[in-house]
Order: sequence, then C-alpha cells, then structure tokens
Amino acid sequence: MTRHLATLIACLSLSGCATTFRDRGWLDRQLEDRIGSGTCGRSRDALPSDVRLEDGVDEAEVVAVALCRNPALRAELTRIDAALATLDEARRPANPQLSMMGPIGPITAVATLLVPLESLWQMPNRTEAAARDADVAGEAVLMRALDLVRDARLLHVELGLAADRAEVRAELARIAAEIARIASVRAGVGEVSPLEERVLAADARTSADASDLAHTEAVMARARLVATLAVDDTPGSPLRARFSTDVATTPDLRELIGFARVARPDARSAELAISAATARAGWERSRIVNLGALVETQWGQPAGPALRLGGRADLPIFNQNQGGIGRAEAEVERATAQHEMVARTVIMEVTLAHARFEQATRSRQRFETEVLPALDAALEMATHGFETGDQPFLIVLDVQRRAGEARLRRAELIAEQRRALAELERAIGARLQSAAEVASRARAERGSP
Repeated sequence: MTRHLATLIACLSLSGCATTFRDRGWLDRQLEDRIGSGTCGRSRDALPSDVRLEDGVDEAEVVAVALCRNPALRAELTRIDAALATLDEARRPANPQLSMMGPIGPITAVATLLVPLESLWQMPNRTEAAARDADVAGEAVLMRALDLVRDARLLHVELGLAADRAEVRAELARIAAEIARIASVRAGVGEVSPLEERVLAADARTSADASDLAHTEAVMARARLVATLAVDDTPGSPLRARFSTDVATTPDLRELIGFARVARPDARSAELAISAATARAGWERSRIVNLGALVETQWGQPAGPALRLGGRADLPIFNQNQGGIGRAEAEVERATAQHEMVARTVIMEVTLAHARFEQATRSRQRFETEVLPALDAALEMATHGFETGDQPFLIVLDVQRRAGEARLRRAELIAEQRRALAELERAIGARLQSAAEVASRARAERGSP
C-alpha cells in the first residue's frame, strides 16, 4: 500500500514539474545582452571594477553603477526570489495530517492518517500557474531595470547640460558686465544716453542672476544623479558627466517597432500573464472536488491493532468553486485586454521617441550648418573691424554674447538628442547596436515560455 501511494505521488509530482528559467542569472544575462552591464548580484557596496568616479562618469559607467547599487532595483529583484519561492511551494503536495486520541477509561485508542489527494492532482495546474507567474515577475523586473537605465541616462545628460549651461552663463555674465561697464564710461562722456546705460546695466544683472541659477541647477542635477546611483558625492571631488561618443543614428521606424514587439520585456510579460491566468483558471476548476485518503488504526484489543481504510470527500452540492473559477476567468479576460494595451503602448512609445530623436537631429544639423557658421563669420568680422578701428568693442562683445547663446543652444540640442535616444532604446528594450540580435533570440525563445 505504501509503495503504491509513493509511486502515485512521484508520478503526479513529475506531471507537475513546470518550471521557469527567469532567475537572477537570467536577468543578468539579459541585461548584458541588451545594455552591456548587469547587476552585481547580492553585493550592495561595491562599485564595478572598471568605474572611477573621481575622473567623471560616462554613460556606460552611469548605467553600470545604477544597476549595481540602486536600492529600488534591489527591492525589485526580490520579486524574482519571491516568485521562485512560490513556485517551490506549488511543487510540493500538502502534508498528511495525523491525529491521535488516547484512551481514558475502557475505550480503544485511535490514530487517523489523512492524505489530501486533491493536492496531488491539482499540482500540475498549480505549478504551471506559479511558473508562469515567475516568468511574469522576471520580465517585469527586467523592464524595471531598463526603466532605471533610462532614468540614469537622462540624469547623466541633465548633469552634463547643466555643467555646460553654468559655464556658458558665467561667460555671458562676464560679457554683459563688461558691456555695462563700457556703457557706463561712455554715458559719462555723453556718447550713450542714460536710458541705454540703465538698460545694459539691468541686462548685466539679469545675466549674473541667470549664471547663479545655472550653477544651482548644476548642483541639483548632480544631487539627483548621486541619489539614483546611490553613491557618495564629496564636496572636494564632485561627480562630473563625461561623454565619450557621439549620438548614433537610428534604423527605420518599422524595423524599430518590429524589434520592440518581441524584445520589450513588458510586452512579453503581458503575453505570459495570459498563460498564467489560463493555468490559474484550470487550477480553480480542479478544486471543485476535494478527496482525501484515510487510514485509521485502533489498538488496545488482545488481537493487536486493527486498520480501517477509507476516504474523505467534499460533496460539491452547493459550492462548485464558482467564485474561484469566475475570478480566474475574469483574470484571463483582464490579462488579454492588458496585453493589447501594452502592445499599443509599445508602438506609441517607439513612434514618439523616434520622432523626437529625428526632430532633434534635424534641428542640430540645421543649427550647425546654418546658424553657427554665420555667427563665427560675424565674430571674425567684428574682431577684424575692432582691430582696424572700424568697429567699437561693444560690437565685438555683443557678437560674443550671441555666439555664447548659440553655443548653449547647441548643447541643448545635443542633450535633446541624447534624451530622445535614451527613451528610444528603452522603448525597444535594448541598445540600438544589439537590438537585432536580442530580437532574434527572443523570437527563437517563443517556442518555450
């Protein structure tokens, strides 16, 4: 009897061996393939070995540090651990229940063993649902990691732009102060009107305030990036942004949408959520009937202990688990609608990010080919005119001010390109250079969850 029961349990356990490969190791491999950096496992304090904060951080270093140290991502990683623990629990049948009653007086002692058989035939559906839930959790955490990468890149861009803005604004404030000084001298000898002198003095004070504001914005941008990276920013060696590569070009929009449809983790998570909800509905249907095997023994008789075999069953007369089945079916419908919503959101986000990047690229190209050369030529002419005595120094300073503003505008356009690229690569779920390979592997994995 015991041998047959053990064989039955083993067979049912094997039939319920649905599993998942989306653990922390899988997450690290995905991040390496998509982004070029992974998490640092369970280490909390160490920086990546190739990162040196003292000489500034480029984009790759920002991403590596964020994935290693960000506490919000570490909290998200525990979702994978919890999902795997739930899967382990689902694979195990319920424990047998042993009850014993000792005799007091002229009565027989009784021991009863109850084996809940329903946990065995419910195991395949229960395990399948838990495995797919673990898949959903893994893909969701991967998407959260990509969101973090995007956020860190945007903050890195903001820090670089804030530093450039502070430098240019300081130079513009110096030029405005010099213009105001010259205007004051010329007003003293009657060459300019008091009204013009006051306007230029007010412009100098406005430029000085803009310079102070730009410095404050740089401090705030650094604080936001430091908080995201979870590093310590020392006053003697503040965190600085470096940019070692220019902005890449993008493939065709249709190709990018094709990448995103198969490579975006949240799209895959929504697809797997349908499988999880379907498996959960099957599990709820299997819970209509609950059976248990009973083994009872009595002793205290001269002939020795005696056994009685039987069973326990819930009669599904009033309750056939309609509530659980109804909730599970509603969850399937909700997951299906959610999948469609995510699919449309993916297309929208890729389209918007691509349009934003293309617009920033066109604006930068026009500015660099049409505006900057004209200002450079004007500055050269003004400088030459001042050297020959044909132009006053005020003209040179005014052209220098306009050239500084143009320099700031160029930095803003480059920053907008970098922001749009970060959004676009988050929207497709990978770096542009690795998107095709990631999408190809994702298509190959579609045969298995």
